[in-house]
Amino acid sequence: MDYLSLIIDALGFLATIIIFRLTVFRSVKETKEQTRRECVRATLTDFNTIRRTHQGFYQKNSPQKTNESMKEYLADLERFAVGCSNKAYAVDIVNSMSGGMLVGQYEKHFRNYIFDKRKNMGINGNVKPWNLYTEFEKMMEEIYFLRNLQWSTPFLHTEEEKVLDYFINMEISSSDEVFRMFGGLDDVIERHGKGKERFLLVLGKRKDRCLIVAHADTFFDESYLNEVREHKLGFKEGVYYSEVDNCGIGADDRAGCALLWLLRESGHSILVLDGEEKGQVGANYLKEKHPEILKIINEHSFMIQLDRKGKTDYKCYNLSVTKKFKNFIEKSTGYTFTTGKGKTDICTLCTDVCGVNLSIGYENEHKSSETLDYKAWLNTYQIVKNMLNKPLKRYPLKK
Repeated sequence: MDYLSLIIDALGFLATIIIFRLTVFRSVKETKEQTRRECVRATLTDFNTIRRTHQGFYQKNSPQKTNESMKEYLADLERFAVGCSNKAYAVDIVNSMSGGMLVGQYEKHFRNYIFDKRKNMGINGNVKPWNLYTEFEKMMEEIYFLRNLQWSTPFLHTEEEKVLDYFINMEISSSDEVFRMFGGLDDVIERHGKGKERFLLVLGKRKDRCLIVAHADTFFDESYLNEVREHKLGFKEGVYYSEVDNCGIGADDRAGCALLWLLRESGHSILVLDGEEKGQVGANYLKEKHPEILKIINEHSFMIQLDRKGKTDYKCYNLSVTKKFKNFIEKSTGYTFTTGKGKTDICTLCTDVCGVNLSIGYENEHKSSETLDYKAWLNTYQIVKNMLNKPLKRYPLKK
């Protein structure tokens, strides 16, 4: 009798548990279903609102599309994409409604949107500017994943590519953005005179440090042309080129500035100058008005300027460099010595120590036909990086 009561009690307890679980399951299922219905409702409402608001985007804005309408359009798409990734919207509904256009529109317009967003944020040297690219790529990966597609970054996926792209997309008519970028570094020595009399120096910590030099101004600077020009870049088969007739791409010497940025933590000193295109204004200002700094930079092992056209040559101009220094450069780089007229900042700055200007991949400087070969630029970066990782000797000029 006692056993029977125990069995009955056990069955009753088990039945209670089963009923409780069924109730909970039903409640969870109802909650999920309600959430699903809300998700579908929000998807249909919000996505249709976006489509209605921006209906005929291409037709309305092409070829005279405005930055403002594009910004609003992509901002709406970005919010919707975030909603998808946070499961606030029903992805299957998005798939059926968008027909793949969400991804395509992001891909087509993201560069202008990101550049506009970057400028509006007033990014300076304290913020890594390519974080915006990283954010975009993360968003694209999420959207592709939601659509069961494989995302692969078409370009700008390495730090070197991102840094280069950022620098040559800076405002071409002014040097200010370059100086703001480097001005955010620690222990900056920056001096200003009149106009283009400007330089920025960050001293390296190595005892055998060399000085790496580039100039922030371009041939298309407003102070040289008395007008503001805007450049527009294209990129095809590894080469940057200009898409407008009245302006180049500013690779002379924004490509050199990008290399300086990549080498800023190498332990060597970096020097950014202004006014190179109009007679080495910044370099002469440093030499004449700041002899104490000129003395410091001539105590370095040697100077490297990253401001030479072509892919595999180097130039020392009228500097009385030694044969040992040339041998060192040729052995370290594999580049060929070239002669000819010309002048750049190291011609002014090298008073006691040898200096060299290395090819960094651009051609047709100062023209709208200017180009920049990415692989050649990257090759110079890797060569210089490897060269500067090794112990260095000091190479004084011939007496």
